[in-house]
Amino acid sequence: MFDPHMTVSILVPVYGVEQYIEQCAVSLFEQTYKEIEYIFVDDCSVDHSIDILNDVLSRYPSRRAQVRMVRHEQNRGLGAARKTALSHATGEFVLNVDSDDYLPLDAVERLVQAQLSSGADIVSGAFLYLYPDGSTRQETCLTDLSRQRMLRLFLAQNTIPYNIWARLIRRTLYTDHGIDAIDGINYAEDYALTSRLLFVAKSTCNINHAVSVYRLATDTGTFHQMHHHHAVSLLKANEVVWHFFQANDKNGEFGYALELGMLNTMQRVLAAGLSKKEIAEYLHYRPQRLLFRLCHACFAHKPVHRLLRLTYLALKWWYKRLIPLLVYIKEQQYFD
Repeated sequence: MFDPHMTVSILVPVYGVEQYIEQCAVSLFEQTYKEIEYIFVDDCSVDHSIDILNDVLSRYPSRRAQVRMVRHEQNRGLGAARKTALSHATGEFVLNVDSDDYLPLDAVERLVQAQLSSGADIVSGAFLYLYPDGSTRQETCLTDLSRQRMLRLFLAQNTIPYNIWARLIRRTLYTDHGIDAIDGINYAEDYALTSRLLFVAKSTCNINHAVSVYRLATDTGTFHQMHHHHAVSLLKANEVVWHFFQANDKNGEFGYALELGMLNTMQRVLAAGLSKKEIAEYLHYRPQRLLFRLCHACFAHKPVHRLLRLTYLALKWWYKRLIPLLVYIKEQQYFD
């Protein structure tokens, strides 16, 4: 049975999505769960996105009192829009939604049901990839992942999705721990947010039911050449995560996974054309373990960039298979 006093705040940044905002808004206003607060942040969109949004809202008068529209005075980017949306939220839980995506109509209800039955601070759901030709593919959410193992896989990067959307998140995880999106981090902002929130969460729950439909810009969804501003944003996101875990992961429980992710970031931005000097300007990471010190020493030499990627993939393969053993050993030590 639903708790009628449990409000979910849906946070939606809006910019340049006139082609998709109607489908997104309809899917939000027709949610089967009723106790929802909608916060839309207009990041100075220059198209007709907001006009279309208001037109859709006029069709749902019962939802009107639940909607707040906030407008930035100037365009500030996705990170700032997420931050603004959160600052206006009052619900016990928040759900981030990108305005070019949309939700199955029972998405919030499914997430709330899972939260009420589990008491979890973060409830993660599966989602669908939507391709330009209209076909879809489900990204499964592994229901047997513990919070610790999920976080290790996040930090190792390119292992499981670290999206901030499709997750019902207790709002006090943000407010009690000073965690928020950051102005200027508009690429990989999910990584900077989700990894920190998962660290401070006491419990998590995963459901293998699609709660979001993620629109892909291409048919392949494969890696493409990273633009310079994306590479800089990726470095800034990793800087936030690195400093957070240096300050809070006192026992180094997640240290290896964190450095493995840093290796991935380094080889990606090098491949994008950033120099070692540019990297040092935005990311003040210094390897703690000998293996990663050796990799770091190779960054100045372009011929080894491809080798560094192969090294990362090999280490990730090995680490993913080692994690269950490490968990078992730790549990045995605990029970002994």
